[in-house]
Amino acid sequence: MVIDNKRNVVHEQIVSLVTQDPGLPRKGPSVAFWQEPAHAISNIQSPQLPTEVDIAIIGSGITGCSVSRTLLSNPKLDKKRIALFEARALTSGATGRNGGHLVSPAAVDFAAVASLFGAEKAAEVTRFSFRNLERFHEFVSTLDDDLRDASEVRKVQKVMNFLEPATFEHFKDSLRQFTVACPELADQFKILSAEEAKAKYNFNESAGACEQPAGAVWPYRIITGLFAKLLKENSSRFSIDTNTPVTSVTYDTEKSSHRHKLQTPRGVVYADQVVYCTNAYTSHLLPQLRGKVFPFRGTMSTQSIAPNLPNHGARHSWSIYHEPKFDPATGTFTFGLYYMTQNAKTGDFFFGGEKQRLEEILISDDTVVPTLPSQNLTSLMASTFKSATGEPLKSNPRRIWSGIMGFTPDGMPMVGRLGQRLTGRPGDKEWAAVGFNGYGMDKCWLVGELLGAMIAGEDVTGRLPALYQITEERLNKLMAPRDVPARLFRL
Repeated sequence: MVIDNKRNVVHEQIVSLVTQDPGLPRKGPSVAFWQEPAHAISNIQSPQLPTEVDIAIIGSGITGCSVSRTLLSNPKLDKKRIALFEARALTSGATGRNGGHLVSPAAVDFAAVASLFGAEKAAEVTRFSFRNLERFHEFVSTLDDDLRDASEVRKVQKVMNFLEPATFEHFKDSLRQFTVACPELADQFKILSAEEAKAKYNFNESAGACEQPAGAVWPYRIITGLFAKLLKENSSRFSIDTNTPVTSVTYDTEKSSHRHKLQTPRGVVYADQVVYCTNAYTSHLLPQLRGKVFPFRGTMSTQSIAPNLPNHGARHSWSIYHEPKFDPATGTFTFGLYYMTQNAKTGDFFFGGEKQRLEEILISDDTVVPTLPSQNLTSLMASTFKSATGEPLKSNPRRIWSGIMGFTPDGMPMVGRLGQRLTGRPGDKEWAAVGFNGYGMDKCWLVGELLGAMIAGEDVTGRLPALYQITEERLNKLMAPRDVPARLFRL
């Protein structure tokens, strides 16, 4: 009875946290290593705030960049005026704060997704994830040498290290289901025994591992570089206004066109169409989405190790898995996933993952870096690998920061047209691509391209997974805040 009462209290706390107003992105966020030095256009503003545009995009992360590029490159829209608004500096949100890991979690997550939605839909999501990564690398190959080199985009082999036998067995079961549903992808994965994993990768602990293809990138550099390129090529009809938060969107029935009224501290902008690439902060502007898209604060670090470990950053990346754990006595939750890349030039490690109290996780404030996850990342970094000499490793954190991800109750992004139920406004010219659940880099670029195609009037049937689409059935059955404790926290 006592345990049940504690569980009920925790459930109520989670539901309360995920249904609160996330507010706007905070001023003075923690400084991410990726964002130094700042790009030349990081604080760009139009000399005069545009008063009327055809398409307003809110948010300057990877999704906003992909949507912008797609719309600007569509010949049907070559007369349209497009404006992008960012609450803070350019690409200062999740894209400029993440792990820089280009990897699909599909094999790890397949069993869970299939149990909820069926194997066919899980396979559709899986293929989309791999297709997105291929598309991103394909697009990067078309960029000029300077931007490509600055972005440090590279293909690597990721190793997933499982610390507990039960966790490893759960993964192998998920991989078996994945292999049956997506046989064409099966040969990309290779299982290693505990002994093989320790010998090949110098892990201190392992119950088994699996290798899969992945990639790494300097996310801030590539997206800010692409925005600069878009501005240069489309200066007459594309603008970016940073430090210009959209504080509200309303609908002016008195106007004959461009009826969406965007309020900002610098003035009002009227738009014909509005695109929300606002992820965790979406429900501040769209209150009907509270509890359906909610913030999750992550912690990320850049660390060096002494004595120096070999630099495998051009070839490898790593993830560490254990069972998620919740301590009801302290209210501390350990997510059970850590992720790591290594800079191929400097040897520095980029290492992230979560151990934190619930009220410090389900929050939209990235100005703070709590002590507990910081200490956890530092100690784990030093204990993950063995040194070649047998000496204890010592971690030197160069920078630790926080970032806000957008999550959904059913674990899937929300992509597509927003109807009156969600906006509270007439018309059908508001769109969203939000809620990537901590894995945006394997989804966002292609999602942005498809959302841009939808805005241009194209039919994307069969190209966008059904589970990503915003439907009445999904809103009614799968987006309840009360489901978050079990699906996200396994409580």
